[in-house]
Amino acid sequence: MSINFFDPNCQNRTNQSEFGLCDDPSPTPAYIDIDISHKDEKWIAIVDNSNEIEIIFTAIDNCIEIKRSDGTMNSRCDGMLTYQNRIILVELKERNYRNSIWIEEGEEQLKNTIELFIENNDINNYKLKRAYIANSKKPKFPYSHIERMQKFKNKTGFILLIQNTIIIK
Repeated sequence: MSINFFDPNCQNRTNQSEFGLCDDPSPTPAYIDIDISHKDEKWIAIVDNSNEIEIIFTAIDNCIEIKRSDGTMNSRCDGMLTYQNRIILVELKERNYRNSIWIEEGEEQLKNTIELFIENNDINNYKLKRAYIANSKKPKFPYSHIERMQKFKNKTGFILLIQNTIIIK
């Protein structure tokens, strides 16, 4: 069964120069928030869209049904941003762990989603492919993940970034 990663019922659009990605407690899907007054309290990821490009945000977790062969829900990321032949998959975290388990969890959710996306779509239609793990509690992670990021790129073809600011280029 094919998975529609572009279900219009799961999409929001904006061309705001700055907006946030939010993920309230389940079962609600992640969403765009353009109210700048929510920046410190609700935004998990900040999207810097200084060129005011029209961006489509598609909620994946809690919106697009992705099941394993046994009927249980598959692990997936929170959403994706698409624009001008570019795709950015995003996993939103709001955790203040001392260790990096949230990074490992986010990486697995992104890998699963990318694998399923590639099975159902022509990835060659995208000239830029990135994946973000954004954590509002740890917006700047204190050490480099170059080896992890290189392994991720080799396995998925996507550049992995661990930060909560997404720059639209």
